Amino acid sequence: MMVTNLPEKAKAKWAEAKAARDPATKLRLLKEFYSSFHKHKGTEKLEVSIKRQMASLEEELEKIKARRKGSSRSEWAIKKEEFIQMAIVGSLETATSFFNLLAGTHIKYHETLTKPVLGVFKGLGVQFQLIVAPFDKRMSEEKLERFMSLIRNADGILVALGYEPPNYAKDVIDWFEGHNIDIQLNYPRVEIVSTPSGGIRVAGSSDFCNDRDIVDFMSGYKVRNAIVKIARDATLDDVESSLFGRIMKKAFFVTLRKDQSEQLKALTPNVIVLDSSTSSDALASHILGGLGLIRIHTKGIGKEPERRPLIMRRGARVVEVAEKIHKDLVKFFQYARVWRKDELDGIRVGKGFELKDGDMIEIRGRLDAS
Repeated sequence: MMVTNLPEKAKAKWAEAKAARDPATKLRLLKEFYSSFHKHKGTEKLEVSIKRQMASLEEELEKIKARRKGSSRSEWAIKKEEFIQMAIVGSLETATSFFNLLAGTHIKYHETLTKPVLGVFKGLGVQFQLIVAPFDKRMSEEKLERFMSLIRNADGILVALGYEPPNYAKDVIDWFEGHNIDIQLNYPRVEIVSTPSGGIRVAGSSDFCNDRDIVDFMSGYKVRNAIVKIARDATLDDVESSLFGRIMKKAFFVTLRKDQSEQLKALTPNVIVLDSSTSSDALASHILGGLGLIRIHTKGIGKEPERRPLIMRRGARVVEVAEKIHKDLVKFFQYARVWRKDELDGIRVGKGFELKDGDMIEIRGRLDAS
């Protein structure tokens, strides 16, 4: 049974909208889709999701117009750097203070309202790009939406908490919920990856629905080819939410108050309590671990290690590091030598060797390029 019981006409319209690439066409089709089904309690989340997608497309079209006219709105478009990008969310005062603490700056909170404020935080030899993105009910809806656009593009979120009202953390969660973003989970229950062919394939298994349920569900929405990655606690509700654009964003709730930690842990498992003994390296370790990332140090043959480590996903193998350094390293790969923490002698490994955080790697290729 379909979660929202949408009529076939509505499902067909959704398939059209999802396939559209042009923003204006997609917006028109989403509006037609929204008008094609009866609204009831079971469609409430879907309605929120579609409204947010339409708003996002309208903003995208406005940006396109602004770029053509040379408008100052383009100041709010941030180019993604090679650093890990973290958005700092909090009240105007707390978000700005936390940003200054991490970036070593002296920004005033009113400066964050006119254009994006960027800074760099360093820990464990890694550079993180910081963006101030306050959530404060004193701000206009337009300002909040601009900050939400910045947050969507970030790799993760730091929710900074000081002496806000007791329900502030819940308000932040609800704000993201209203934008179809879950910041409470440690992992996505469902991820849907569109593919050009191969039919619908299910990766993983759920305690609440089987592969046939998922394939039938996706087919009902005219999805013919996709990989559906599913967790054990996922339901068809989660599959539908993901299909209609729901995403998970990793968020860390950071507080300077130990008395706040238990209350926060009731809302989310990702709580960091900072005190005077918390080092930059410790905070960086929390962030990297939570994002599922590891540091890999690289060195050329007979050379010192590179100053900055490569950032890879947890579970990365030698071949992925080789690809990131240069495609020819994979083509002419012979073997690699890996040094682990507290080990003097490196070990000789192949392409499939799984790396760990802090490993140092030296890749050797065949001398002849024939």
